[in-house]
Amino acid sequence: MEQKTLWRNRAFFLYFLTFLASGLSVSFFLFAVNWYVVDSLGLEAMLGLVFFASSVPRLVFMLIGGALADRVNRAVIMLVSDLTKAILLIGIIVLLVFQLVNIWVLVVLALLFGLLDAFFWPASQTVLPGIVGKKQLTRANSVVQLTNNATLIAGPMLAGFLIGFGSYELMFLVVSIMLFAAAAIDWRLKRDIEVPEESNREESVLHAIKSGFSYMRSRPFLLTLMMTSVFLNLLLVGPFVMGLPIYANLILGGDELTYSYLNATSGAGMLAGALLVGVLNIQRKRGLVALSGILLLALAFLGFGLAPGLLWSLVFIAFVGMLISVIDIPLISAIQANTPDDYLGRVMSMLTFAALGLVPVSYLLTSLLLSAGLAIDTIMIGGAILMGVQALVVITFAKSIRSID
Repeated sequence: MEQKTLWRNRAFFLYFLTFLASGLSVSFFLFAVNWYVVDSLGLEAMLGLVFFASSVPRLVFMLIGGALADRVNRAVIMLVSDLTKAILLIGIIVLLVFQLVNIWVLVVLALLFGLLDAFFWPASQTVLPGIVGKKQLTRANSVVQLTNNATLIAGPMLAGFLIGFGSYELMFLVVSIMLFAAAAIDWRLKRDIEVPEESNREESVLHAIKSGFSYMRSRPFLLTLMMTSVFLNLLLVGPFVMGLPIYANLILGGDELTYSYLNATSGAGMLAGALLVGVLNIQRKRGLVALSGILLLALAFLGFGLAPGLLWSLVFIAFVGMLISVIDIPLISAIQANTPDDYLGRVMSMLTFAALGLVPVSYLLTSLLLSAGLAIDTIMIGGAILMGVQALVVITFAKSIRSID
């Protein structure tokens, strides 16, 4: 009955549609730009510059985006972001027609998309508590996570088809149409979202960010969660994301198909985890569920590092993907349920900022360990052991997370 209520909620259905359109457009866009740099421009070495250009503004402006999400209608922020991206892509199509697209055009485009995402994601992450009931937050977040994972898997496949049997112009046209559609849905959605209180809009953005930090410091649950997220990303992201192609090549002795199998299985595991959490609709002890998930994630990652062959690697990486969803969804739901609406944008952006801030450090640390002669499976095993120690420490001493519903 609750599932019917969720899908009969007009505001949630509109949010699902705009999130689906925006998620697909991002997945299509990233695939198209990255492949254009490699295939059409032949500048593989410059691909890192495109990643850098898209990630840095997203990180730098994330806190401002969170503060803005607590001041104005969040659907309006999403609308402006989607509409601006669509217009930018129309400009790229024109440049493609006249063969004026070079690496610097794509770097500027990636930078602008990263900047717009810095405002879009805090706004989109804080919409749900205002349009669904607290008892439906876990299920609603599982639907969002399922949608996000599905777009990451399906997006590159569909984009590759459009480029292979059409052209880059067609590819970017499809993305721009999806973004225009998302903007139109955002326009309808804004009627269902409450505008923040007048007092919240009167303070300066800098003061809003400072008050957000003060609020987090006064909540042990949020502060502990921030530190847990920081170290989890430090220990997992570099060895896992950067190390996966190295693991496929050097440890498993495979090729690009082996790498694709690992990626696809990880994505399928995330989908399965999101579906499991949605079906169970966890309401109680969500903090303890997430912490237990971190401990199990450490064991699964350890198993992946020790796996004797491809089959066992696929088994363990499926569990890694599943547990990532099992950790993320209950924690996001707990934060949304226990944070006042007028602080939610800043809290979500600060947690995301803290998590993303050490990702480049994790990549750098992994590179240094590889340069020192350590094998990637050894690095993964070490990261898994430290992750397990972290989970045990937090479960033992962090009552604020352990007891949060």
